[in-house]
Amino acid sequence: MLFCSYIFILLFLPLCVAGYYLLAGRFLRLAQGYLLGMSLIFYGYFNWMYLLILLSSLAVNFSLGRLLFVRRQKFLLWLGILFNVALLGYFKYYDFFVSNINSIFGTSFVLKHILLPLGISFYTFQQIAYLSDICNGRLQDRYSPLTYALFVTFFPQLIAGPIVLPEEMMPQFADPANRKINMLNFSSGIFIFAAGLAKKILLADHFAIAADTLFAAPQPDCLSCWSGALSYMMQIYFDFSGYCDMAIGIALLFNIQLPVNFSSPYRAGNIQEFWRKWHITLGRFLSQFIYFPLGGSRNGQWRTCRNLLITFFISGLWHGAGWTFVLWGVLHGVAMLIHHFWSKVWAKSMPKVAGWGITFLFILLAWVLFRAESLGTAIKVYTGMFSGNFAGFEVSAMDILYWIAAFGILFLLPPLNTFAQKKHANIATWIAAFVLLLMSLFSLSRITPFIYFNF
Repeated sequence: MLFCSYIFILLFLPLCVAGYYLLAGRFLRLAQGYLLGMSLIFYGYFNWMYLLILLSSLAVNFSLGRLLFVRRQKFLLWLGILFNVALLGYFKYYDFFVSNINSIFGTSFVLKHILLPLGISFYTFQQIAYLSDICNGRLQDRYSPLTYALFVTFFPQLIAGPIVLPEEMMPQFADPANRKINMLNFSSGIFIFAAGLAKKILLADHFAIAADTLFAAPQPDCLSCWSGALSYMMQIYFDFSGYCDMAIGIALLFNIQLPVNFSSPYRAGNIQEFWRKWHITLGRFLSQFIYFPLGGSRNGQWRTCRNLLITFFISGLWHGAGWTFVLWGVLHGVAMLIHHFWSKVWAKSMPKVAGWGITFLFILLAWVLFRAESLGTAIKVYTGMFSGNFAGFEVSAMDILYWIAAFGILFLLPPLNTFAQKKHANIATWIAAFVLLLMSLFSLSRITPFIYFNF
């Protein structure tokens, strides 16, 4: 079930919210059970077989967590990490590794073409964080199985994040104060959901057309390549940030605060700032559980470089089982190294606008590799971008209006999370939400999945 579908907006979400608050006034645990059941229905709607994997993962990780509360032993933590990584590796990377083994060694191992369970990358990371927090003493309270299951399966962030941590979510589910409707949260939630839906339907899906055309074209001309690459740059931002906005908005309907995942990343003046603003919860997880355990920047320049490259290599591989994703991650790692050394010597002499321009161009070029289905496709687009062939490019007045709207939102408007933090509740908020919802619903001619569902 997609956030941007009629069945979700007009049926599932109203039933979920109404049922929860009808029960929560007198029977909080029953209301939480209802919310858990609706979350499982939401997830199983895609494919009921996914539920078996999710529930098995829940049972194993919760049991290991209980053991860790009794005996905080690193062995149990590593056992849990091994289980989660093996589960993720089998479903997401089995064919990738086997196909590469066949190519290198000339073997003929059979590919299984395993269907990737939705959200497995996200709920795997969350459960690793849960086990780690118990083992390291950051999580002291032994929450009930119901609270734990809600932490993992809460439907707004189950499929594509944000990646939440136990200490920022589990106390909220256990808080009796959340049993009543809070109109500040409710009005903010409706508006943020509507704004995220508009990002997806009105902007991301429009830019997807030009991006798909570029990457399917046999020999695209120069301007088509640049326009298509920019279109994908806009598509992935409005698609993913739109999803996260919708997740934050839906969670607020239940008085749950999800962490912000975006903060105007395309305004970044350097690559380090970009990663502080883009997919913030992934960066936080990778820093906390990979970069810092490796030593961070504490043990000299060489090890800092090594740790950065390993972290971004894992980031690329996490995004997808393909060499294009791996190279995309490594490129960002190399860019971080360049920034690391540059900032020690020459950073003060570079004008801010130059830093922004170089960063924006690098991100644009790297997105080509991220979007391409193969290295050959990426090379085709890169070749076209610098070919000097300007024949065949056309742009309509409507396309120009979309570009103006997109750049206006990206560079002129404040981040949507600032609205969430202020929590407005007035007639203007409701009118804006109503208009955005209507515009999106009337434009919902085809239901397209979110990009990050693939990861």
